Amino acid sequence: MTKMTLRLNYSTYFNQNDTIEDLLAPLGKMDLLRAVSYLINRTKSEKNAVDTISNWFNDKNIQAQLIPKTKSNTSILNIISSLNLLTYITEKADTNTEEIISPNDFELRLFKSYLLLNSEQDKIEVAGQKNLPIDGSEEKLSASLITLLYHDYDLQNYILQEVFLVQLIKSIDFFQFIEKDNKLKNHLSLFLSKYNCKTWTEWIMNLLNLILPILDHNDETYSEFRLDRDENFDTSTTFLSLFTIPLEYEELPDFIHLRSNPILKINDETFIIINKLFLVERIFKSLVFEFSLKINKEVKEEYQLKDFRATYCDNFSEQTLLYNALYNCFPNNPKWSKIKGEDFKKMKYSSEPDYYVRFKNKVLIFESKDVILKGNEKHSRDYSILSKCLKEKFLKIEKNNNISKKAILQIIENIRRVLDKYYDKIDTNYKTEFLNFYPILVVHDRQFDTPELNRLINIWFKKELEKAFNKSEQFKINELVIINIDTLILYQEHFKKRGIYGLEIMINKYFEFKKPRICKNQKELEQKYLETSISFSDFIAKEFNKTNFKKVPSFVNEYINKLI
Repeated sequence: MTKMTLRLNYSTYFNQNDTIEDLLAPLGKMDLLRAVSYLINRTKSEKNAVDTISNWFNDKNIQAQLIPKTKSNTSILNIISSLNLLTYITEKADTNTEEIISPNDFELRLFKSYLLLNSEQDKIEVAGQKNLPIDGSEEKLSASLITLLYHDYDLQNYILQEVFLVQLIKSIDFFQFIEKDNKLKNHLSLFLSKYNCKTWTEWIMNLLNLILPILDHNDETYSEFRLDRDENFDTSTTFLSLFTIPLEYEELPDFIHLRSNPILKINDETFIIINKLFLVERIFKSLVFEFSLKINKEVKEEYQLKDFRATYCDNFSEQTLLYNALYNCFPNNPKWSKIKGEDFKKMKYSSEPDYYVRFKNKVLIFESKDVILKGNEKHSRDYSILSKCLKEKFLKIEKNNNISKKAILQIIENIRRVLDKYYDKIDTNYKTEFLNFYPILVVHDRQFDTPELNRLINIWFKKELEKAFNKSEQFKINELVIINIDTLILYQEHFKKRGIYGLEIMINKYFEFKKPRICKNQKELEQKYLETSISFSDFIAKEFNKTNFKKVPSFVNEYINKLI
């Protein structure tokens, strides 16, 4: 369920003219790194401002001064300020000052610095609120929520074990994909040589040996670990060094460097995990960035690809991840037509669905988009920027009187084609008057699980439907649902069991859940609206949590065998 809490800032507690530079100047860099790593680990679990103050300060007198100024249902810790503070500290020179700082002074200086970063976020949000749609606009409520939630939802809302499992599956599929491609063998060789590994399975196993023990670390403290000086010490040190942040670097938007280098090196033996999510995502998500942004540039020029991500990662996303997951989401019998985009191309069709499923009169049309918003767009908190970027990713791009159709318009075009029996070489064994369409947009990044995004996309979708179909045709078309590929991978076995858990049946339940309800008062209405703003992926996780399904899908054994 979506929850909103007020984030407290510097002016809540202080009226001085402090700056982060002056506050942190006398503090030792290693002490700061340990402290902020602790805060990052606490960010997800600690949402109450009073608890934060109580845990932050050992001095009861300071607690007594601050707590009375703290309103209920408020928070201090948040992942954006935590990561921004870490970025500042990482770039900070270690002055080795001889100034002696008491523990109480250290805690207060760090606290003020954190609140100043919260204040900076407030300024960004206030500026972004000026560009919301006008009152009464159909998009106003959705826009208001998205500007507040989109920038950090994927950083704060996740189940680490599930992210770990999907990342592992994707990484194995990815390595198998590039291993089979002659154009990418040189990329793979360079990558493995950097980590001193002979095979990609060795790379994954080395990373798992690092990650698995860390997942069990107590979140009450930062995750610090020490290497044993045994026969594997040199190999482990070499491997870990490639996951540590360089001493000099400039942070890119959306913490790309922190995501790619989630380990802080204290010395040859001691390391700190700055963020467990970033470390887990290093298994696949950051792996793709490394091949795209580093390996492809460092490999010999004759082997470089003009656009690694567009040429190969998108093909991998659709023709491997999407095809495999969707094939396993539905029964394998002749009553089910499961047609890949590549099958349409073989029959000389263009602008085809990425995947097509029909069972009797039910038609599921899938469009897959492995895209992300750029870091500065994602963190803008400005609806004029967010809506423009989202439309360019999922609706259309208009330039010089030309329109480049994206997912929404592509789905609509393919619904029309099915109604017109345009794909007669593929599937014609149906009566158009009885068809029931399920338009499905498959995304490949958790940022699109942000609450309210599905409702906003549907506003645009419905407007386009009205232009393309008459009333009787519109009646055959369900609302568009956004589904994260991770959800299809995790729950493929459950969807395939059918019964009440069939994919299109769960889609029906999702939109039934999102319908407006009669409420007693405005407060209850607002609460219901927030509850129903969740994404389909979050809804599915909630629904399956009520069942006795095994948490680890049986198909995972196949992937373990691939590693062995």
